Amino acid sequence: MRARAGTLLFLRDYIDQLCESYRADARFLAVIRILFALYVIAFPIDYSWAGKVPAILFHPQSGPFSVLSSPPSESFLVGLEVIRFILALALLVGYRTMFVSVAMTVVLVTGSGIVHSFGKVDHFILFELLPVAMAAAGWGAALSLDARRSRAQRKAPQTSGLPMLIWAVTIAYALFTAALPKAVSGWLNPELQATRGYVARDVADPTKLGPLTYELFDIHAMWLWKALDYATVFAEGWLIVAVLFPALFRIGIVVLLGFHLGVYLALGIEFDSYIFVYLPFLSAPAVWIAKRALGRKPDSANKSAPDTQRQVFPASSDAP
Repeated sequence: MRARAGTLLFLRDYIDQLCESYRADARFLAVIRILFALYVIAFPIDYSWAGKVPAILFHPQSGPFSVLSSPPSESFLVGLEVIRFILALALLVGYRTMFVSVAMTVVLVTGSGIVHSFGKVDHFILFELLPVAMAAAGWGAALSLDARRSRAQRKAPQTSGLPMLIWAVTIAYALFTAALPKAVSGWLNPELQATRGYVARDVADPTKLGPLTYELFDIHAMWLWKALDYATVFAEGWLIVAVLFPALFRIGIVVLLGFHLGVYLALGIEFDSYIFVYLPFLSAPAVWIAKRALGRKPDSANKSAPDTQRQVFPASSDAP
């Protein structure tokens, strides 16, 4: 019993340390919230077209949308876009951030679920779940109307590390589910060049090309293409372990950003929305750089009690 209690105590302390290591700076998260809202406003996804497509083409996958026998009306989808715009404005100023973030995720998932019921598939689900995760992490704790109201009520806005840890595990698992099928379907076979196969497919059917598709296809170094296969499986798969080591996980996030850039250059698959998915984990290095730029020595001031709001930038009297 004593050994079991000791093990449980060790696990609790280790999880607490992980949560604290992943906990992000309040203003860094607030900047992500503002940029996310601006992105949703500036680059809105069109839902209304789904209301104009014949119902015979509507085939939702298994899940909540399978209860629909036909796509919603065009007016409903336009209304969904209007609600999304209003929620984005509320996120921008940080008004009722938790409720608005949950509502934003519901709207984004609903819109995507409907338009994807015609056969289109993408990997934007993490982008759509981001508002809920970041609301729990505290992206409304600074630069927001909520933060101003909390200060007026003498309540300290807070950030939390546990939602960040859960978000890290979610991303790591999602990427692992992408790496595992590759690993068992030939990407690790030294005789195959899976990455080049995708590039060759786009060259043969140039519906959508990357900026360097043709230039990369002309490279005939087998060792390079095989190295890209191995690197792809590793970059997607190793985070399931690296998530237990926050510093390694952040390195993996930077590697993934480079990986997505390479995929865009080779295949034209855009990844701008996924920058928001990864960006929260770069809080620690951003805080360190900010402190250095402001001439302050990195210290443990922001590593205090978990219920302390983390901020590195000097507050101003007119900040919301």
